[in-house]
Amino acid sequence: MALKTAQGRKSTKKKIYYAHALCMYDRQARMYGWRGEERVAIQEIHQRFSRYRLVNPARYENHPDKQADGMHFCMRLIEDCDLVVFSRLQEKITSGVGKEINHALKIGKPVYELRPGGRCVRVKKRQQYLSRQSTVRLYDKWRSLQKMPRSWYG
Repeated sequence: MALKTAQGRKSTKKKIYYAHALCMYDRQARMYGWRGEERVAIQEIHQRFSRYRLVNPARYENHPDKQADGMHFCMRLIEDCDLVVFSRLQEKITSGVGKEINHALKIGKPVYELRPGGRCVRVKKRQQYLSRQSTVRLYDKWRSLQKMPRSWYG
């Protein structure tokens, strides 16, 4: 899907989908006074893929289609992108991120893992990931390290 520029011309800029855990969404973290990892990751992605436009699922939190069926909505976003970059949470792949990675691989999209220090490594094989229940427990662990309340994600 081509975007229109301010001059009304279509932009053919390629798009990257950034798959990351819900608890890393910057708006949520800022709400509790903590500067999120999301912002740093996005800067690293922009440095590595400077000619791409970033598609961040966090920006769609209030979209009615995402609220109705978040995973399906995100899968459609991935289908409209040219590649996927993902982050782990405490060295684990959370349930939603794992589903996004494997969906992208299934439909032939290149997938990269963003590693500490901004290094991106190409991933070509399906990834194992946490169950939803284990993901929520990991969010609790992560939240306790950030001193954030649980209520907004689980």
